[in-house]
Amino acid sequence: MLLGCLWVTAARAEAAWANGVIVKLKDEGGVQTPHRDQASRLTFASATRADMRLTGMALRHHLPYLEHRPTAFAAHVLRAGQPIPLAQAQAQAERLRRDPEVEWAIPNVIEKPAGAVAGSDPWFAWQTWLQPRDAGRLGVAGFPAAWHALETQALSQVVVAVLDSGVLPSPDLVGRFWPGYDFVSEVEYDRDGDGRDSNPQDPGDWLTAGEKAANPQLYGDCSVHDSNWHGLAVSSMLAANTDNNIDGGGILAPLSGPVVLPVRVAGICGAAVSDIVEGMLWAAGLAFQGSPTPNSHPARIINLSFGGSGSCDDTGVHDAAWLYRQTLSTLRSHGVLVVASAGNGEVPVGNAQPTRPASCPGVLAVTALHEQGFKASYANLVDSAHYAGLAVAGGDFDDHAIVTLSNSGTTRPDLNGDIPAGMAGTSFAAPTVAGVAALMLAVDPYLSVDELVTGLTSTALPHLSRTDGASLSMRDLPTCAAGVAMAQCYCDTASCGAGRLDALGAVHYALDQLGAHPNGTTAGWSGSSPSSSGSGGGGGGGGGAMDPSSLAVLAMLMWLTLIGGGKR
Repeated sequence: MLLGCLWVTAARAEAAWANGVIVKLKDEGGVQTPHRDQASRLTFASATRADMRLTGMALRHHLPYLEHRPTAFAAHVLRAGQPIPLAQAQAQAERLRRDPEVEWAIPNVIEKPAGAVAGSDPWFAWQTWLQPRDAGRLGVAGFPAAWHALETQALSQVVVAVLDSGVLPSPDLVGRFWPGYDFVSEVEYDRDGDGRDSNPQDPGDWLTAGEKAANPQLYGDCSVHDSNWHGLAVSSMLAANTDNNIDGGGILAPLSGPVVLPVRVAGICGAAVSDIVEGMLWAAGLAFQGSPTPNSHPARIINLSFGGSGSCDDTGVHDAAWLYRQTLSTLRSHGVLVVASAGNGEVPVGNAQPTRPASCPGVLAVTALHEQGFKASYANLVDSAHYAGLAVAGGDFDDHAIVTLSNSGTTRPDLNGDIPAGMAGTSFAAPTVAGVAALMLAVDPYLSVDELVTGLTSTALPHLSRTDGASLSMRDLPTCAAGVAMAQCYCDTASCGAGRLDALGAVHYALDQLGAHPNGTTAGWSGSSPSSSGSGGGGGGGGGAMDPSSLAVLAMLMWLTLIGGGKR
C-alpha cells in the first residue's frame, strides 16, 4: 500500500508566497529600453548607479528590500530577507509599475514540485512503467518496443536538462551527468550555505518543526517535511544505467555516456520564478545579465516538474506569466523544447487546468495516467484545444507507483543510502515524455521543436473510453469533463491532451524524418549550438549585495515599517 501525501502544485491563492519582486528599470531619463525583451540584454547602468536608483525607488515606495541581484532581461531581483505573501508582493509590484523609472515589476513567485513520495517497495519487479504495454498497463509508454527499434541505429548524443532539486552521486548513475549548476539564489533556502554555485548536488530540503517555529516569516507556507530527493528521482528515471546488476533502469538506456544536465533550482520551500528562468536560459546555453560561466553542453530538452497557480494568459502587463512567455519564446527560437508537468490538484481530485508554466504557449504539458490508462486521481486536466499536451503513467495511490531511485537520508543525504521508492505525481509523467523526445533527437538531432511536438502528439494512442474500460473489465469510472475538476476518470482530448504517449510511434516518426534532413538542417532549427546564436550579453558577476550605506538606509526603513504594523 502506498503511503505519503501529495505535494500540491496548484496552491491556493492565500497560501502562495514570493521571494521579493523582479524589477526592470527604464534607461536613464525614463526611456523604455530598445529590444528590452531579449533575455541576454544587459543594463547599461553601472552597478553603483543601479544601486542608487534601486535604493531611491525602494525608499519612494516604502519597500523594505535589503539586497538585490541582476537577472535575465536586464532586470533585478529585490528581496527583504524572507518570503512574503504573494498578495503583498503583487501589491508592491503594482505600486512599482506606477513609478516613472520602472519599466515592469513582477512578484518572484515560489513554485512547488508536482510529485508525491510514497514509500519504498521491491525494486525492478515494480518498475512497471518501463515494461511493455499490455492489457493491464495501457497507460505506460511501451519502452521495450522503442528500444528494440533503435538497436541497429546510429544514435547521437543528447542533453536533457532536469530543472529540479539537484542530484546525488549513485553507482547506478555513474557517467550519466553533464556538468550542471546550482541556481538556488537564496542562501536561507538552499541548505548548502553559499547560494548559486557550480555544484548541482542536492544537500537536502528538509524543514523541521523547530526551524519553522523559530522563524515563521522566513518559512512562510512551507510544510514541515523530510528531504524528498525529488531531482534524484526524476533524473534516475531518465539516466539510470542498465545491465549493471544495480537497481533499475532508465528511459535513455540505449544511449551511452552522459545524458542529463542537472540544474538545481529548488530549495527548502520550492523554486523561485527568477531561479527557474535563469536555469532554463543557462541550460540552453544562453547568456544573460548576471549569468555564470556559460554552459558548454546546451540542452535541446528541458524537463520542469515544478509549477504554480495562475494562468499564463497575456494580460497586457509585465507579470510572471509575461516573464515565462518571453523566456519560453527565446528557448523555442533556439530549438529547445520545454516539457512541464501539468501539476497536481488537491487530493484526491485534480484541477481543471494545468499549472504554470505547463499552461504557457510553447510548452508541452504532461498530465498523469493511472498505469491502467485512465486519469490518475490527483492529475490536473489538459485540454488539447488550448494546450499542447500528452498523458502517460505517473503513478497513483493504489499500488501502482512510479518506482525509481531515492535516498534513505531524512535530512542530509546518506552517501550509501540508495533505495527504491514509489512515487506518484505529474512530476514523474513529465520526464517520461522528455525521455521519449530525447530518444527522437538521438535518432535525428535536427528535428525542430515543432517536429518534436508533432511527432509526440500525432503518434499518441487514443485515450481509453468508458466503453473501452468496460470491455477490458476495468473500473467503472465517469468520463472526464473539460473544465471540471475530477479524480479518476476516463480521458478524452479535452481533458488529458492529445492521447497516451507511445514511445515506439514517436521513435518511428523520428526515423521517418531522417530523409527530410539530408544535410543536417531543418526549417525550425539550424543545427548550430544555441550558445553560439545568443544575442550578446555577458556572463560573470552574480553580484547583488547593496553597498553598506544603502543597506543601512533600507534597514532603517524596514524597522520603521515593521514597528508601524506594516502599513503603507
